[in-house]
Amino acid sequence: MTSNVDIHSRWVTALRTQAKTVDAPPPEALPCPYCEHSGRMFQTVGQLYSHAKVEHTSLLDTMDPDTACAQLQRAALQMKGHTDQSSDATVGGGSTPDITTLSLETRGRLSPSGKKRPADSDFHARRGKAPLHPEIYDEEEYARELGRPVPERTHPKPSNLRLYDPKQHSKGAKSPYQTPEVASEWSVEANRSQTQTRTPQPTIRSPTTQHHPPRPAISSTPRRSQRDSTEIQRYDSRYPSLLLQPDSRPISQEQLASEVKSIYAGLTMVETKCIHVDRAQAAALQGGSDPTSRLASDHWQALIALHRTLLHEHHDFFLASQHPSASPALRRLAAKYSMPARMWKHGIHSFLELLRRRLPESIDYMLAFIYLAYQMMALLYETVPAFEDTWIECLGDLGRYRMAIEDENPRDRETWAGVARSWYSKAADKNPSIGRLYHHLAILARPNAVRQLYYYARSLTCVKPFPSARESILTLLDPILSRPAESYSHDLPIDTSFIQAHGLLFGKHSADRFEDARFAFQSQLDNHIGRVTAKWKEQGVYIAVTNLAGLFNYGSDDSILRQILVLHGRQSVRSAGSSSHSDEDSSFPSLTKADKSSQPLSDSEVPAQIKILLSDFTFSRAYLLTMTTLTLVLRRIGDKNVLPHVHVLLAFLSTFASIKYVAQFNDHTPWIELVSFLNTLLKSEQRPEKILPGPVFPADQADSLPLPEDYLIRGQIWSQWYFPEGWFKREHDEEDRSLELASTVKLRTDRVLHLGYELATFDRWISYDEQTRAFSVTNISDSS
Repeated sequence: MTSNVDIHSRWVTALRTQAKTVDAPPPEALPCPYCEHSGRMFQTVGQLYSHAKVEHTSLLDTMDPDTACAQLQRAALQMKGHTDQSSDATVGGGSTPDITTLSLETRGRLSPSGKKRPADSDFHARRGKAPLHPEIYDEEEYARELGRPVPERTHPKPSNLRLYDPKQHSKGAKSPYQTPEVASEWSVEANRSQTQTRTPQPTIRSPTTQHHPPRPAISSTPRRSQRDSTEIQRYDSRYPSLLLQPDSRPISQEQLASEVKSIYAGLTMVETKCIHVDRAQAAALQGGSDPTSRLASDHWQALIALHRTLLHEHHDFFLASQHPSASPALRRLAAKYSMPARMWKHGIHSFLELLRRRLPESIDYMLAFIYLAYQMMALLYETVPAFEDTWIECLGDLGRYRMAIEDENPRDRETWAGVARSWYSKAADKNPSIGRLYHHLAILARPNAVRQLYYYARSLTCVKPFPSARESILTLLDPILSRPAESYSHDLPIDTSFIQAHGLLFGKHSADRFEDARFAFQSQLDNHIGRVTAKWKEQGVYIAVTNLAGLFNYGSDDSILRQILVLHGRQSVRSAGSSSHSDEDSSFPSLTKADKSSQPLSDSEVPAQIKILLSDFTFSRAYLLTMTTLTLVLRRIGDKNVLPHVHVLLAFLSTFASIKYVAQFNDHTPWIELVSFLNTLLKSEQRPEKILPGPVFPADQADSLPLPEDYLIRGQIWSQWYFPEGWFKREHDEEDRSLELASTVKLRTDRVLHLGYELATFDRWISYDEQTRAFSVTNISDSS
């Protein structure tokens, strides 16, 4: 492997002098003699005349076209003779550097896609000039990989002329046709499109992000002279001041397929270069060079420009392959070749990790690249909805990177944490059964330890759990478990005691230490609920979900309870066909696919597994913690703040009551306390006969909406049978979900009472008398 030495001076010189090597304007270009400022240049007299007809109408009203053209030409030549230097905004000019900076090459060759894109020149490190950077490639490799000539694309040259020639709209100059202002990079790209034999790209309006369209738009008009086309576009007696939309015609399937193929060829070449760059830099950091060495500013600019080129190539690929005229086979290419994942991995993530490992010297460049990548993802989110789920999660990841590197302004850090949290929540709403998304939310939940533990628990008990969360949860549990046992006492904060109890269960530590932590938590619980009042509505759900996660051994691969529910789910699918009761994205074939590591249970094996489960350290003590906590909560009769916690536990008991394998786990529920709670709640209703009997989700309540806690438990392996189909299609706006209105309390009360009635229909634990309108315990000896 080539050792890291100073990069060739030829390449550094090319980077530093890139702005000085631009092409000069054509010698025949003519300025407008009547404009107040210089900088407007026109290639022909006809273009100059068309401009003057619009901008300087009063000067040409009395002249015929030939006389006017002759006078304009004389005045322009005379004006041109008085100046010996051209404006920066001349045709073909500008400060756009060549693509050599993007390919990290010394020779002036074009990129694989035949495009010229500018490299940002405004990256300035805060900490002064850095020494020269290490070499990434040898010179032979440059010539072999990107130095070879790029074959021209085989598309036929468009027969029509553009209604607006970008060569007339130079950087910094006002358009002669008063078209909307666009970025200078677009003009450079359009210049190239006039000379290359390739079909233009489809027109797709970008959102308000500052992304420059990488390729000219696909626009097709009948063949006319440029002057005639301009007049048709410009003039309409009804709307004299409006710019009319040009005519267009659809692109053929052959042209579109050829364009996609050409884009993909260039994309793979740039992708290969990005992979090589990132790996070489990573290897240099790991031991090939001095870890304290710094990269020069021009080197960082070149690296950013290279990865930006790859993002633009991906953008072009998605626009072409997902074009409205594309065939189904063409649309499938992006998924077939994993283009969204490749874009994130090679275009963004690898380079972000390289920048992160170079902190703090790379802070300015990392900020600039995060903004660049965020704009690109936002653009794709608006224009390529086929991969919306991927773009949403990537936007959340970029927001989290931005938050993580902010160490100077706490408000900015919290702002970006909110941005990332919003994107992850949106992704979780679309895919509630994927545990990976809740793992991301757990990281953003710091420093709220109870909420963070809830998200980790939810990630591990989803239909599609995220096993890596078992490692991440240790970052929360280890600091507490590492303390000596005698340092804990009953007067410690309740959150610490709660987390310690679950840490001891997670690590299967001493049973005595667990009992001490459980007692410390539950001895403070009643006073804590009375002190925080309404805040415990949300906290109660967090505690309930975390306690239930202990029953599933916190997402362990050998969780017996999960295997039993997988068996029940498989049998439900077999008996009900392909349809599922729940509207969650959690079909049972995917559930069993997520549990490939464990052998599926059979009916004959379940009784033996149940016995093993009842004696398991984690399950038995998690069940004790869950039920004793519920007992204390049920004793707060009349407190509406405990209803969310009771609702979650009743939903869990109702689910287990309907599964023959695990119904026996309900035998040790605190039924006496539950009956007292339900009867008191029922008496508080003005007309209880209108409530019971009835289903948990009455069909006639078309205006009922999901409760706030419904969003906090959906996607769990045990809750997939709870909600009816289409329940979350009637959801609130995201900002209104957690609002506790009077109607919310009424709906929650009805839900709890209906769940109690459904448990009574099993005639095993409790019963409901319609005459007396009261609940009662069926078998007191079975209750605890």
